[in-house]
Amino acid sequence: MEIADLKTLIAVVEKGGITRAAEALHRVPSGITTRIRQLEETLGVKLFLREGKRLLPTAQGQILYRDALRVVALMQEAENRVRDVQPGGRFRVGAMESTAAARLPEPLSVLYARYPLLELDLCTGTSLLLYEMLLANELDAVLVADAPADARLDRQNVFTEELVLVAPAGHPPIHVPQDIQKKNVLAFKEGCSYRRRLNDWFAMHGAAPERIAELASYHAILGGIAAGMGVGVMPAQLLNMFPDRNALTVHRLNAPFSRAVTELVWRKNLFSANILALQTCLLPAETLSSV
Repeated sequence: MEIADLKTLIAVVEKGGITRAAEALHRVPSGITTRIRQLEETLGVKLFLREGKRLLPTAQGQILYRDALRVVALMQEAENRVRDVQPGGRFRVGAMESTAAARLPEPLSVLYARYPLLELDLCTGTSLLLYEMLLANELDAVLVADAPADARLDRQNVFTEELVLVAPAGHPPIHVPQDIQKKNVLAFKEGCSYRRRLNDWFAMHGAAPERIAELASYHAILGGIAAGMGVGVMPAQLLNMFPDRNALTVHRLNAPFSRAVTELVWRKNLFSANILALQTCLLPAETLSSV
């Protein structure tokens, strides 16, 4: 087997088919098909089952996939050590919108200044979407909250957020969902960790939002709250960016819903100089010394 065989296998497993694997590897689909067929002939086992347009790994395929991840990671690590790799090249990072808006401008400015060869691609999305993109190798690292435990991932705490309920100006104090005058919730689409926390807070008190209005940004959510559409949940840090605080009232959430830890997450055994560079800009030196 060649390293290209293993990279092809990994792409087919993670992309679920020949066409998407070919796009990820910048190859033609026929080349991917040929390489997988030759690999199966060399090993004398069936590595994939076809289900419609999807290819599902057999038990043998799953075993080889797990081993291939380790081999490719070890080879990359060996190349990095030999070449004394410095941060540079394309670096795909995902972040929740609140993190990108309130936490990242200064660290990313430092990152650009320190590492001029780095080409940062930053995308925003819900925690669930970013987690799935990381597993699909569409991102190199993500900044998310409440990511599920996953043996395929490594992680490092970077920010602790105080989550608060935000309501229109003049709203009376909110201690339980029943105190909310309008039960409408303004939030991101499903997959947002903060939206899930707010739903869990409602459920703990035997209630549910009457309606959830899905908006695309925190600026839109805050604007909607100020206009009286309903309530929302967000990091308190984000409120510093809203120009008209007098149009809002802020209410504390009770534990365990009020404290959210944002983690830097990456694929296990794929730690790179770029990820280390980002860590140095996000974390104090004493934290890095213990990583």
